[in-house]
Amino acid sequence: MTLRNRLLLLLGTFAGFAVLAAATTIYAIQWHVEGALRNFEETLGQTAQIYRLHVVLTEQALHLHDVIDGNRDAIRPYLEARDEFSTKVRQAASFAPDLAHAPHWGLILQLADSLEEESDNCLALIETGKDSEAKSLLVERLEGELFPELGSRLLAAKAALDESRSLSTRQVVATSKQILGLTISVGCLAAGLVIFGSMLIRRWLFVPIEDLQEAAKRFSEGKLSFRTSPRSHDELGKLGAALNEMAQSVADAQAETQASEEKHRSLFANLRDAVVICDIDGKIIEYHDGETARLGVEPREHEGRQLLEVWPEWRSVPLEWLTVIRAAITDGRRFRAVDVEFSGAARGEVGAFADLLVYRIRYGTARYAAIILRDVTERQRLQIKLRRAETMEAVGTMAGGLAHDFNNLLANVMGTLSSIASDFADSRYAERIQSALRSCRHAAGLSKRLLSFASSAHGDAHVFCIAEMVDLIIDSLEPSFFEGVDVRKELDYSVHTRMDPDQFTQAAMNLLRNARDAMPHRGSLFISVESTTARNPDEASDERPYALLVVQDTGDGMTPDVQRRVFEPFFTTKSRAERRGRGLGLAVVYSAVNNAGGFVRVQSQPSEGTAFRVYLPLGTAPVDLPSPKGEPPGVTGNQG
Repeated sequence: MTLRNRLLLLLGTFAGFAVLAAATTIYAIQWHVEGALRNFEETLGQTAQIYRLHVVLTEQALHLHDVIDGNRDAIRPYLEARDEFSTKVRQAASFAPDLAHAPHWGLILQLADSLEEESDNCLALIETGKDSEAKSLLVERLEGELFPELGSRLLAAKAALDESRSLSTRQVVATSKQILGLTISVGCLAAGLVIFGSMLIRRWLFVPIEDLQEAAKRFSEGKLSFRTSPRSHDELGKLGAALNEMAQSVADAQAETQASEEKHRSLFANLRDAVVICDIDGKIIEYHDGETARLGVEPREHEGRQLLEVWPEWRSVPLEWLTVIRAAITDGRRFRAVDVEFSGAARGEVGAFADLLVYRIRYGTARYAAIILRDVTERQRLQIKLRRAETMEAVGTMAGGLAHDFNNLLANVMGTLSSIASDFADSRYAERIQSALRSCRHAAGLSKRLLSFASSAHGDAHVFCIAEMVDLIIDSLEPSFFEGVDVRKELDYSVHTRMDPDQFTQAAMNLLRNARDAMPHRGSLFISVESTTARNPDEASDERPYALLVVQDTGDGMTPDVQRRVFEPFFTTKSRAERRGRGLGLAVVYSAVNNAGGFVRVQSQPSEGTAFRVYLPLGTAPVDLPSPKGEPPGVTGNQG
């Protein structure tokens, strides 16, 4: 039998018993109560009638006494009381049949007849004027015999009726007890049935539901190995069996999903590219940073946030991100771009490049956009380095050829001018000839520097104190060189480097000249020397110690485009009309520092100044060097 049929049968049994018990109880209560109340009401009515007869009898005696005393107005009330008494006495058979058949009731009727007869005699005597005889009759016969006798008989009847009423009252109480007993019996039987029914309902319904609830709780906690034990083959038993089958299916599917997810996570975590998955509104669903830490954030930290809120530096890319994302999700369009430059907020430096790919993916029925970022900064850097090297090689080759040809021509010119100078020593042209010779010597210095730049040689490397060399270079400059510029130095005299002193002097002079030219009116120049550790960006090596020379100005600064080309030969931002810039100054710095095994970093912002940080290899032991004679190298030419 199914659970539904069993519950319906149980409910039908309860309903039938309830109807039968209620009908029986109601009928029994009505029958017993009606009988008891009927007896009680009859007895109560009889008692009231007897009490009324006694009252009327008393009134009759009083009115008769008033009539005899001469109150003729009392005749009428007396007659009404006498008639009422006679009528009620004779009607006793109708309202008190048991009392009418009692032996003493016949005596009451006789006394009533005698009372009526004697009262008529008394009235007749009054009418004939025999008041004294009437009064004697009243006193002797009526008040002395009949009225007291009737009163006592009526009181005896009333006492008998009171006893009968007490019996009726006891019957009502007994009936109430019987009804209470019946009600308790029915209630006990109903309680027994309820308890029995509750036990059946608990066994058939509550216990299986508790088992199902426990199973659901275990399943929600992820304990899919738990199984419920069906207690029957009804609906709940079938539901429990279905729940067990569902748990097994979910466990199997979860195992497959977990295996798939582990494979996905393993593949996702080992990608060298950065991956960002977002919805159509640009909110991040998931992301992975890749080997190069392109994104620069912790996993799962920013899920649910806006793309450009997490990576505000992406705004620098000339790309409508939301348009591309929505086109990929809605229309399935793939977007691809190479060598996209991002600002350095995520990497802490300028010049971060990545190849970009955006396409649509699906998670079930949901569609998202996947943004793939492949960091190509190293590739871009190598390309720049390669182009710079090729440019430097081409310029060096050209500069070497020009320097050789220029030296040959310059040698003839200087020889001729020397001969002329000796022949015209006292001539008025002697000063002009000497000026021409000085210009030729300056040109020879420029030719020498061009040959040094073209040969890419390491020169004559020595270990020297950088701070002392910087002091020597600054002291050799004319006072007007730093006019309007506040020069501040922080030099560590214990720091040494190993490189060609002439190349260092030329590189330092070019940096100082560029810093001065960046502040044409006024400004502040900061020069420092210290030891530090750094990683050479052109080498795949760890950090190592370097000697650091910093030349920082508060001039106009440089844009990122200028910073990328600042070391290119013949590139200059200085006006040709000013005849100050040839574009070789920083190229010489770059060549000299690289020849020594160091590197240069530039930090600059427009209108905030520029800082050149020159990293040179540390020297192992200081040696004494002779002070440079004459004019320091680099005073003329090679301006950046």
